[in-house]
Amino acid sequence: MAINTQHMPNYQVRLRQRDVSRYLSFNSGRYFIHAVVLLCLMSLLTLGQTGILATRGYVVADLEQQRVELLRMRDQLEVRYAEAQSLERIRARANQIGLRPMEREQAQYISITNPTVTNLATTNTIPPPPPTRDVGVANR
Repeated sequence: MAINTQHMPNYQVRLRQRDVSRYLSFNSGRYFIHAVVLLCLMSLLTLGQTGILATRGYVVADLEQQRVELLRMRDQLEVRYAEAQSLERIRARANQIGLRPMEREQAQYISITNPTVTNLATTNTIPPPPPTRDVGVANR
């Protein structure tokens, strides 16, 4: 930064200060230009936000349409599931593939007993699984 070592008379200092103050002061034309620039910036901001909201609105509409379609599909699948689980349909399918109901004479029962603790102590084998209840088995 250069230092000015010249001595200036007071009137030159005052003229220079007026020039600087005149340079920094705003007249009506500058106010108008600044107002127009500010208005343009606000308009661009509003336009950008409107565009973003419009895009999001289309996305939301598409998602709502997909939701409605998925709900319809879910309802159709629930109806198909209920139809598939109906007893009449199951009986018809069983008859179609040759299955028939079990008769009383075909039932056989198997009883499984628990091994005792003494038997386990004498034999070094792995104990069987826990006992189950009686199971009916059908013969073909």
